[in-house]
Order: sequence, then C-alpha cells, then structure tokens
Amino acid sequence: MAYYNKIGLLILNEDQTKFLVCEKASDDITSQYIMPGGQLQEKNYLECLRNEIKEELDCQVDETSLELIGEYEDIAAGHVNETVKITLYQGRLVGTPVPSSEIKKIHWIGKEERNSEKVSAIICHKIIPDLVEKGIIN
Repeated sequence: MAYYNKIGLLILNEDQTKFLVCEKASDDITSQYIMPGGQLQEKNYLECLRNEIKEELDCQVDETSLELIGEYEDIAAGHVNETVKITLYQGRLVGTPVPSSEIKKIHWIGKEERNSEKVSAIICHKIIPDLVEKGIIN
C-alpha cells in the first residue's frame, strides 16, 4: 500500500504532445516536476481536484471533461523510501494556469522527458509510458 495517496490531473496541450507539470520551490521537499493535484483529504476525487487545482494553478476544473486515465504507483518525489499512488484524471481547465501557493513554476513536458532527472519517478517510469501506450500523448 502506498504511503501517499494522491489525485492528479492530466492537462494536455492542443496537439496532445505535451502535458502540464508543476515545480515547487528548490527548498521544498522536492523540486522535481510533479503532476498537478494533491493528497486525497476530501470526501472524493472531485473535491480534491477542485481545491488543489484552484490552489496550485489558480484555475477551475471543467468537471464535464474529467475522465479517469489510471492508477500509478512508484517512488514518491522527495521521499526515496516511500511510495506514492496517483489516481490520474484527464481534464480541461477553465482559465489560464499560473503558479500559485506552493507551486513556483509550471512546465509543459512531452514523452522525450521520460529520462529527465528533473521529472519525478512516477511520471518517468509509469505515467509517460502508459500515456504513450494508450495513445493519449503523441
């Protein structure tokens, strides 16, 4: 069982070649790129996504666009002895994402970043390969 249980949101660019990731401050627990979203503390995934996306990206979630992509488990970013499970949904934002709260930068990355040290293990080892296999990202 994973030590951290998180809900993530996959936000694709228009041509589905890149997706949005977040970077926290260099003095935070990790500065590796992570998925937008957060630890499931609310009653359900929708509340979690609403709250976390508003906090991290200052946007709303287009709730009608949400689709479950899958569940992934790997080494937690910043915690090499612990695991994280991310339940990942794909969806669209209402508004333009801007870093806010603990998020200092946002980046758009594609499948070519699957070996980058800047990208968290779960994105490199699990999420990117699955998105490519499912044809979600080009």
